[in-house]
Amino acid sequence: MITRKINKVNHPIYSSVEEFRTSNPSVDLVENWREGAKGSWVVSDDGQVCQVLKRGTMSKRAGSKEKNYYIRVPLGTFICGKNITMEGEPRKNLYSFGLANKTVYEHKVEKKKTTQREFLFAQYVAKGEDVVEAFVKAFPTNNKSYAEGQAKILMKAKRIQKLIREEIDKVLSDADITPLYLLEQMRDIVDRRDSHDRDKIQAIKTLMQISGMMDTEKKTESVAVFQGFTKEQLDAIGGGNVKKLASAEREVEV
Repeated sequence: MITRKINKVNHPIYSSVEEFRTSNPSVDLVENWREGAKGSWVVSDDGQVCQVLKRGTMSKRAGSKEKNYYIRVPLGTFICGKNITMEGEPRKNLYSFGLANKTVYEHKVEKKKTTQREFLFAQYVAKGEDVVEAFVKAFPTNNKSYAEGQAKILMKAKRIQKLIREEIDKVLSDADITPLYLLEQMRDIVDRRDSHDRDKIQAIKTLMQISGMMDTEKKTESVAVFQGFTKEQLDAIGGGNVKKLASAEREVEV
């Protein structure tokens, strides 16, 4: 939980519903924040919980009688539209509807703080879940196209990549697979007479990507890095099974 001081009053922002419930077990929650009234507690699109400070209306355009509802919460001020998302870090300007001259996409990719749901997403991906399925588990939704788009955005974010990298490093360490070990394996594969050249190159490439020893402009990801290590893949690394390693790699759109 973090707090934001507004007019000399500290307002809590809970990182998840679970955290909110530890101190507010019987308080009603509005799942769709767009329907929140002043004083109610609402759930943001990324699972944070905060209280509505104000609900108001504004003209859709100058001279129009049509109105838009908006709410103000410690995270910022948001128009209650179906295409508007409430998520991420608190806006610097509480009263602005904008994102400090950033698009929603830029905000999602560049923001520094990781939410609990994003952490879950990274954990699911690192443990072998398909990225879309991982998103649906972390951010429950029945809209598959939305999940696909949001999963791609998250995979571009350095904070998410860092979490996945840390999980992969832990798995590598637990399996005693160090950079030195990988280099020795690559040398053995290259020296092995029964290995085909294509398999050798692919195995070397895959191992270097897994260990983070090689960066490429073209975003080529191994299944091992972004979809977790299976036992078969670990056995392939440990046993120098070139064909299994070579087939473990794929290119994905991000």
